[in-house]
Amino acid sequence: MTAIEDSIVNELEKKIDTIDELLLLSAKITPENKEEFINQVNQIHIDVEDYLTSLETDVFYDLEEYSELNDKLGELDIKSAPYFNNGIQTLATSWRYGDILYYGSGNSNAIGEKSFTGHTAVLSTTDYYVIEASKTANNGAKVHHWNRSNLWKGASGIKQLKVTTKLGTNATTTERRNAVNYGLEQVNEPYALKTTIWSTDKWYCSKLTNAQWDSVGYNLQSSRAFYIDGLLAVIPSDILLDANTRVIKDWGTTLPGKI
Repeated sequence: MTAIEDSIVNELEKKIDTIDELLLLSAKITPENKEEFINQVNQIHIDVEDYLTSLETDVFYDLEEYSELNDKLGELDIKSAPYFNNGIQTLATSWRYGDILYYGSGNSNAIGEKSFTGHTAVLSTTDYYVIEASKTANNGAKVHHWNRSNLWKGASGIKQLKVTTKLGTNATTTERRNAVNYGLEQVNEPYALKTTIWSTDKWYCSKLTNAQWDSVGYNLQSSRAFYIDGLLAVIPSDILLDANTRVIKDWGTTLPGKI
């Protein structure tokens, strides 16, 4: 391990330790310490994003500690959710349009394609439909608006994210709907990995997801370290660890449905 990698591991381990402490605290929340707990959860999200943004190397993506950080922060999100947004549980038995589906690198999708960086999609206003940019053998390389079973069935490590402010306040229903509408405007646009982040003529999955939410004021690019053929890219784990996203459901290998 290089000196740079060793330094990154140390920093990631410190953040994991902080999350572990908050996970223990999550079972002991009282009216007196709730506000402090919320602030600490928000701060670890911000600290993680700030640290990843500061890195000028992409070696951290392959570290075990980075994967552990992904999992731990998602676990914290789920356990802390009841204490946010005035303590009102916002999850209902509905298809939450605007939310983001995610699975990590190394997973295979419904048509057996193994992803190097993982995959994201945005839940549509049409029940069980998602908006996603993908390269498929039978359906072309483009932006699709279709049932989530077309690519997500059979995948593993599936998580559902909601978008919030950095203080954990939920994006509004109008913002969620407008993010969906932006994606719908791109349907049938071509898929390409070799494209700049902010161009609007070609898409890959996480570029489209980020653009949909950036269109309503939420940049989900937590890192500036990953390049594809010299072009800065935003990849799925960048979105997962951004301070504006929170995990609300760990679907595992289950096809995402209503929550």
